[in-house]
Amino acid sequence: MKNLTLTIIAIILFILQSLSMVKAFSILKNLILDINNKSLISEQDKMFLIAAFLIWIIVSIVFVILIFKASAKKEKIGIEVPAKTRVDKRKEKKRREEEKQRKHSEIEKKSNETINSLINGLNPNLNLKEYSDKLLSNLSKHYELVQGMVFTRNDQDIFKKSGTYAFYQEDEAQDFKEGIGIAGQVATNKELINISNLPEKYLTVLSGLGSSAPTNLIIFPVLFENKAIGIVELATFVKIDTFAEQVLMILSIKLGEHINKIIKASSAVK
Repeated sequence: MKNLTLTIIAIILFILQSLSMVKAFSILKNLILDINNKSLISEQDKMFLIAAFLIWIIVSIVFVILIFKASAKKEKIGIEVPAKTRVDKRKEKKRREEEKQRKHSEIEKKSNETINSLINGLNPNLNLKEYSDKLLSNLSKHYELVQGMVFTRNDQDIFKKSGTYAFYQEDEAQDFKEGIGIAGQVATNKELINISNLPEKYLTVLSGLGSSAPTNLIIFPVLFENKAIGIVELATFVKIDTFAEQVLMILSIKLGEHINKIIKASSAVK
């Protein structure tokens, strides 16, 4: 509003200046033409010239102020826009970090709840078969398990079957050593393997509804002090996602502590 008022005043002064300058030039012209006659300029013309000069000075000052304000405004905008952008970027970065932290907390909470459910009823006072069967039963409730086996390492470093779930094959599950076969490689690498699109006759599940072959196989190690002391094989019709893989690897450490105690207690009895 102030800038608009100042602009209107400047326009009026500019018009007055233009009119006064025309009159002033006329007076000066007559003065130049009469100089040879040494005529003197009238008091009225002198006052008019002084007024015209003052108007010219005022208009010049007003225009300088307007130009200065316009320049300052542009400079302010040029400074403020990047500052605003920086503030927006900081806010966006903070928002992303908070969102990332929130999702991490949610995943951690969900992971803990799942693990607590999976180890429900498991304790080192059970024998290996009871513990393995209970583990597979818990896993079946979360991952639509259709078949499963648990192998544990004995004192000869041989992995022997210690528990099963819905297992049926004409041949008994074979013992194995670390590094032999897929399960043996899992024991060596101490990392989970998630296999999809299994061959049609790789596994067969029998039920009252007939027979079918699961298409997904998960094999993960049971770890204790960075050593595989057990192997868990799970067959499902549904693919296990990344979150489930992470949960199973965290679970493997907890299982290792229990199974190590069971194995030690069993060896002491013998």
